[in-house]
Amino acid sequence: MFEEANIRKRGKLASDLTPFGSAVGMTDKNGYSQSWKFPLLPSLISLAFGFIILMGISMLSDHRLPNPILLKDSSSHPGAFVGERAYKHLERLTSIGPRVAGSYENEIRAVDLLMREIGFIKQFAHPAHKITMDLQKPSGVMTPLAHGLDHNTIYHSLANVIVKIEDRNSTDVNAEEALLINAHFDSVRGSPGASDNGVSVAVALEVLEVLSRGKEPTNHPVIFLFNGAEEKGMLGAHGFITQHMWAKQIGAFVNLDACGAGGREIVFQAGPGNAWLIKAYAAAAPYPFANIVGQEIFDAKLVPSDTDFKIFRDFGKIPGLDLAYFKNGYVYHTKYDDIQHVSLSSVQRAGDNLLALVSNLAKSDWPSVRDSSDIIIFFDYLGLFMITFSNLSWHLLNITLISLAFYQSIAWVTIQDADSPSGRIGTVCKQVVFSCLTGVFQMLGAFFTAWLVVGVMTLTGSTMSWYSLPHVLMGLYGLPSLGMSLFLFLQVSAAQERALKSSFLVERVQFEGAKLNLSLIVLLTYMYGIRSNVLLLLWLASAIFGRWFLDKIYQRKRIDGGWLLLHFFSFAVPILQTLYLSDSVIALLVPISGRNGIHTNPDLLVAMVTVAFGLVITAFIFPLTSLIRHARRILYVLLAGHLLVAIGVIFTPLGFPYSAGLVEVKPQRVQILVDELIHVERTFYESNGLVRRRESGYWLFGWDHHIKPELLAPLEPKEGVQLVDESHCHTLPYCGLPYYFPSLKRIRSSYWAPAPQPLIYHPAKIQLIDQKLSGIDKRSLTFTLTGPDHMTLLIWPVKGVELVAWSASQELPLPDSFYTERPLYFVTYFYGVQPDVPYELTVTLKAILGDERLLFLKLVVGRVVNYLN
Repeated sequence: MFEEANIRKRGKLASDLTPFGSAVGMTDKNGYSQSWKFPLLPSLISLAFGFIILMGISMLSDHRLPNPILLKDSSSHPGAFVGERAYKHLERLTSIGPRVAGSYENEIRAVDLLMREIGFIKQFAHPAHKITMDLQKPSGVMTPLAHGLDHNTIYHSLANVIVKIEDRNSTDVNAEEALLINAHFDSVRGSPGASDNGVSVAVALEVLEVLSRGKEPTNHPVIFLFNGAEEKGMLGAHGFITQHMWAKQIGAFVNLDACGAGGREIVFQAGPGNAWLIKAYAAAAPYPFANIVGQEIFDAKLVPSDTDFKIFRDFGKIPGLDLAYFKNGYVYHTKYDDIQHVSLSSVQRAGDNLLALVSNLAKSDWPSVRDSSDIIIFFDYLGLFMITFSNLSWHLLNITLISLAFYQSIAWVTIQDADSPSGRIGTVCKQVVFSCLTGVFQMLGAFFTAWLVVGVMTLTGSTMSWYSLPHVLMGLYGLPSLGMSLFLFLQVSAAQERALKSSFLVERVQFEGAKLNLSLIVLLTYMYGIRSNVLLLLWLASAIFGRWFLDKIYQRKRIDGGWLLLHFFSFAVPILQTLYLSDSVIALLVPISGRNGIHTNPDLLVAMVTVAFGLVITAFIFPLTSLIRHARRILYVLLAGHLLVAIGVIFTPLGFPYSAGLVEVKPQRVQILVDELIHVERTFYESNGLVRRRESGYWLFGWDHHIKPELLAPLEPKEGVQLVDESHCHTLPYCGLPYYFPSLKRIRSSYWAPAPQPLIYHPAKIQLIDQKLSGIDKRSLTFTLTGPDHMTLLIWPVKGVELVAWSASQELPLPDSFYTERPLYFVTYFYGVQPDVPYELTVTLKAILGDERLLFLKLVVGRVVNYLN
């Protein structure tokens, strides 16, 4: 009799169990007092130790790079990518210096270097391969209509170096479809362009060499495009895909680019559709790094740049993969983008992955039907392997896990309330709902706290204090926000414990509330088609099956410290992936925040992202505090940590945003358009062509949030420095300032200081040479344009007149959306090699009100001359 009662006390009857776990009375039936809790210090030490282990694994995964293969060892690695040989290519290319499209260094020296290197590769190629080389000099027009570009471009005589490798004796029909590998070799002004994009050129050259020396020919030709005008608006890729004779052969492409230096290259865009491409990468890449989160970040325009991927996708209608380096984005488009910031191991990793991918695609059979709607969800787990599944599987996974989570919670709550005394029926259900509402207020409280801290940092002039040290983000914004979340949580927890009379029941109620909240968030992301919610699905699956497994293990055992650790490590898979992903997201966003302009406070975005990751990681950890004695003391630890970091960044040099170390440089992005770049001269004309005003000045262009007019002081401007007059932006095209891309937002955030007139060595000239009337309401004007390699035309018809045709292309140029009453056309004219004759452009105007007298009003044609070389 005694033995039977003891067994019933220690265990649970089958009728007490839910379909997924134990009943709430488990704690009391196991012999615990209702107020029993884990001690604070051992619990915190155990959880901290677990976090340290997982963070260490995540960091090791992120920094894992292969050992490079050296030239002296190449004979023992036949058919392998030799990192040192690729690095030699990079050294030779960057030794040229900045390679701005249109410059001698880019159009002559870089082209000669590439042609020579490809010639050597061709000379030592295996006889099984046929290698054809071509130097393309395309000219054309790229309009933004339906392609999401922001300006109209006319280009002339660009430089594209192209090489095709194919089976010398192939008659297979597959040979008609080729794989394109694209890498641009030009750079922005002042930058050696080691990572953007010299390293991609070097890797592609080495892959070409390895393929050429192989004995086995490929089933599909592989075309390597080294294009020379990506930084000018992706013109090189456009010239190739719209004009080259090999363009129609291409069935898929791989684009190589960078917005950082070193580290690991990531697949951040794939498709459109055509899941077979990402599956090929998943199967082939020895060091996979790909995530659909990157694609959705890029699609959301959180990254203020674009790649040639857009050109091949939109103009060529070709599916492909977009790979890029993004770590250490501080040096992107600066003079610090040199070879010292590109490690040999990083080159080896990119080469191993690209060679494996190209070999897989070039030698395999491609699907006969290409489906752009064949969406695939993809991500790598800690860089160890890829996980991919179809769009249908994603739908089923969302529906299944959401349904399972609700069913599990409802079943558990139903049994608990059924076992409750008659006076407390429905208590557990009410407390679960209360926990759900508390979770919402926790999130709101956390984000509100982060917003308040951003305000404090702004008022103290300490914004971007994390720019050089991103790890302080957790102490600066994460700790106070999570502290507020935990404070609200503990307030509710105390009230729930008084109502439920059991700390173990409180933990389970809070756990179920967190799970239901997560289910609702997953449902919301599912309804909006956000496929990067796969991270949340990992958390939801762990919450469902982890607790079910834990209950099974402990259904006839006393809960102890092992239960606490098992609960924590049941979430090890999503915690690891969240830490791994958060490191990549922060590494991408922090450097980008240094080029978002004066009026955008970058602290707000990075604070919210930091808090979001923190809330995800702690969602199922906070309920454990219900089982820990003196859990409120954790708040003091969080507050002390935050104050320590905040005081450090506000009152000490630790918070200075920028650094100029020899190894890690994190500069402020300042673009002063003066002397060595562009010394600005502005000339304003009356409608009759007479000069109204001529002035010169230094122009401080605001990339960074901390741009101040004092930065112009060393130039000794003869008058005061002023913020650009906002009123001019409505009456003059682009505020009357000559930037070479239509970036009105940035122009309005810049400073102007009068200065002496600059010396112009190659003056531009626009001349009206002919005008014709067509009927009673149309007039054609023909202009010639001469000047440097990069000029901009601003075509601004008067009100009542519209542009209906131009000689550059059949597609009309797209007007700027800001100027609605009088459409303004921003047209860039660029050449690689100076043409022998002036460029001639005819525009046709029409009086839209039917009044032909309007056609005799002057057309405003402005010119912006940019001396970039």
